[in-house]
Amino acid sequence: MVGRSVSLAVMLVAIAMLLGRLTGLFRVLGLASVLGVSHANDLAILVISVPDILNAMLIGGAMAAVLVPEMHRRSQNISEQSANQLIVQSFFVVAVISSLFAIILAICSSWFTQLLASGFTTSQINDASKLITIVLLAFPISAVTAVTAAALQGYHKPTIPAYGNLFFNIILLVAIFFWVTPENITIIAWAVVVAVSFRLLTQVVSCFAVGSLRGGFQSLTRFSTLNRSLMLKYFHALTAIGVVVAFPVVSRSFASAFEGGISLFEYAIKLVELPRGLLGATLTMVIFPRLSRIFSEGNTAEGAKLISHAAGLILLITIPVTVAVYGCAEPVVSLLFERGLFSALDSANTAKLLQIAIISIPALILSILTMDVFYARHETMVPFKISIISLGCLILFSMVLRDSMGVSGVMLAFVIASWFHFLALTISLHVKLKVSVIEGVNIKHCAALILLTLLGIAFSAMMVRLVSEPLLLITYSILLGLVCFGAILWILKNQLPRFNRRLTL
Repeated sequence: MVGRSVSLAVMLVAIAMLLGRLTGLFRVLGLASVLGVSHANDLAILVISVPDILNAMLIGGAMAAVLVPEMHRRSQNISEQSANQLIVQSFFVVAVISSLFAIILAICSSWFTQLLASGFTTSQINDASKLITIVLLAFPISAVTAVTAAALQGYHKPTIPAYGNLFFNIILLVAIFFWVTPENITIIAWAVVVAVSFRLLTQVVSCFAVGSLRGGFQSLTRFSTLNRSLMLKYFHALTAIGVVVAFPVVSRSFASAFEGGISLFEYAIKLVELPRGLLGATLTMVIFPRLSRIFSEGNTAEGAKLISHAAGLILLITIPVTVAVYGCAEPVVSLLFERGLFSALDSANTAKLLQIAIISIPALILSILTMDVFYARHETMVPFKISIISLGCLILFSMVLRDSMGVSGVMLAFVIASWFHFLALTISLHVKLKVSVIEGVNIKHCAALILLTLLGIAFSAMMVRLVSEPLLLITYSILLGLVCFGAILWILKNQLPRFNRRLTL
């Protein structure tokens, strides 16, 4: 029954996240159609991304990583009311701190804008800073939404938070198609404020419905619940997750040195984020709370089994997707984007970046899993250190490769840093906590998976040169992806002990 409930939760969250990612893709397609590859679109992308960037870097992922395990610990060792007090006090503390931070950023909006888009001219920074000042109103709202989302995850009710992106994107889509023009970008900023407010409202109502706030308002002014140890863990998780979220932000900043560079980078990354967001959010919202509860109960064998199955499914999905997308990148981009102000040249440039970016998919999603394992075991220092080092690698490689390869070099630096981050986390997980990402994997299996991926990409590259018909290229790419799927499934089910009977969560 537990396995069925987990599978059902995974399915519901996956559907919600798929709808959210698809509407996010439609949002990008709408901007591409209305604004093309232009400075106006660069502004629109910056405005839309600011609240979620700040939330993810300063509040979001770290909130769930720390609060969910602590909620489970307090529910078991103290009382459910203590866990609810933790949620309510965290809500008010985050509201106050994020509001103060938003005010500071609004005062320093020109500096903040220059940090996000270092390639903008002075006049462009002045125009962008006015829009960012408006959209900063959304940051405190988005920040406290992270607390309510963590509360719902802790109660194993992740569905409403999973639909948050869908609500957000629908409101923005309405604004884009009815009011946005190259001369009127301001409406985007106000639409973001409305969208995050509606997302918070749905989660607050859900929190009251499931009882996650019951008794939480008692002793509200006594903040002994938020102790020093918890704050230290939060700081480590905040930095580790925030730095990972900063990877595309830093890369976009480097890409802003080129005309339309932010737009091209964003289009390619958005297509990569579709599978990444779907699987990554499922891991965070469904698998992580269960890992946390399993480890808090001391059931390490069950935790290892869940980790292995999650990692196996990630490999089973991401490697075929990588191979297939690499081969059909240009016809897919052309089919999705090439309309309105988006030209054939823009399609070719975006496809080139997508072919580079898609190679990072396995590493990006497996990194989420490895970090979740660390946090479920109440270990925050190791991900903190590795994320800082990985960010340094990203900046270094971006500076070196941008001058020689342009925007493609920035994207390649992003891919290298993503793989470095995952490998460092995996090795540290094994050394520090004696946990393998997939139990039973050895050098032979790793070599087989790597060779399979490289051969698949090589065949895809050959098809791109030999096949000119778009529909035929898409068909061949899908077939090649299916071949990779079958090969990986055979490796998992016949070579690894955890998968010799079935592959399921």
